Amino acid sequence: MKSKDASQKLIFILIGISMVLMLLLLTGAAPVDRTSQIGRYRLTAMVRGNFPDLFVIDTATGAVKWIGNDEGKPFEQIKGR
Repeated sequence: MKSKDASQKLIFILIGISMVLMLLLLTGAAPVDRTSQIGRYRLTAMVRGNFPDLFVIDTATGAVKWIGNDEGKPFEQIKGR
C-alpha cells in the first residue's frame, strides 16, 4: 500500500516538473529583430551648474558619446570625449 502511494506521488511530481519545463521551453525568448532601429539611441541630459550636457547612448553597442558642437551629425560622426 505504501509503495503504491509513493509511486503515485512520484508520478505527480514528475508530471508537475515536466509541465513547468514545457512552459519554460514554450515561452522562451523570441529572436531579436536586428533590422529595427526604433529605440536604439537614447538621449540623456544632465545639468552641471548652468551648463547642460547631452549624452547619446547607443543601446545596441553600449557606446556613449557627449554632444558638444556635433549637433545634427549622425552618431558615427560624433567625436565625443
